[in-house]
Amino acid sequence: EGAIKLKEMIKLTKANAMPAVAMTDSGNLFGALEFSLAATDEGIQPILGVQLNVGREERDDRGFGAQAGLRNPEPDPLVLLAQNETGYANLLKLVSKAYLETDGGETPQVSFDDVVRHADGLIALSGGAHGAIGRLLAADQPDKAAAMAARLKDAFPGRFYIEIQRHGME
Repeated sequence: EGAIKLKEMIKLTKANAMPAVAMTDSGNLFGALEFSLAATDEGIQPILGVQLNVGREERDDRGFGAQAGLRNPEPDPLVLLAQNETGYANLLKLVSKAYLETDGGETPQVSFDDVVRHADGLIALSGGAHGAIGRLLAADQPDKAAAMAARLKDAFPGRFYIEIQRHGME
């Protein structure tokens, strides 16, 4: 059923004369091959991406972790799109790192430093209302939100976009 919906969406993209379309998986790239083949078959440029989980820097530093029943805060989503082969290779590195190096019991994630280290060839979207910037704004921390936006802008020069969504919140 998913393959049928994917093909329908690609045909809709073509019918609207869109030369390219992006697809992001959440935390992985499992749908990348099927999506790429379907888009290419219709003459559409596929853009691959992932909604990656980025660990918060205000983590539990007491050293007890899951052993003491403590959990670090849930990570923030950050959408990354590959703009070229280097970016795709960096997506693969980041996704692999998230699954191979995250402590058991936590949501697979990478650090902000990991993202910066592998930012070449990637376009970043802020993660919407649930990303770091949206979370900080909702927590009435506009200075921290602005600082995070500046950090992302520096990490992705000319390739960082803030998502604006209708989400029913003030």
